[in-house]
Amino acid sequence: MIKLLRIDDRLIHGQVAVSWTSHLGADTLVVASDAALSDALMRTAFKMAKPPQVTLSIKSLEGAALVLNNPKHERRIILAVCASPADALILAKRCAGIGEICLGGVRQAPGRRRISGSVFLDEQDVAALRQIHELGKRVFLQSVPTERPMGFEAIVCAYEQG
Repeated sequence: MIKLLRIDDRLIHGQVAVSWTSHLGADTLVVASDAALSDALMRTAFKMAKPPQVTLSIKSLEGAALVLNNPKHERRIILAVCASPADALILAKRCAGIGEICLGGVRQAPGRRRISGSVFLDEQDVAALRQIHELGKRVFLQSVPTERPMGFEAIVCAYEQG
């Protein structure tokens, strides 16, 4: 079962590896990233960062969709992570089992507006999130599990006011 798809451009770090896996009771982390798959150093760092009891699978976006849709993983509690709203849209379209998308960390870049302390979005990011929302998926922003989530409408409002 896919508990959550998290958007975080750092993919796996302390908040994801410890806080979110523990909060969700996840036994499997699926990293959906073409870049991570082709970077040996990144793969090694992710393997070191994950909790010992959690299975890690690093896949391309296509490969992650195959894993997430595979019925043999239905008994697993999966936390999937991707780097951007555009990647999340690809996965949301291909994986019916994804019900919730958590915007957790998107760093500042030219053209992006601040939404929260750890999330900056541009027009394309908001458009991708809107499409995900229109697919009937719950989209929210929440850096850590103890933080109060910001709903989709509030994210859009913060972007428009930014």
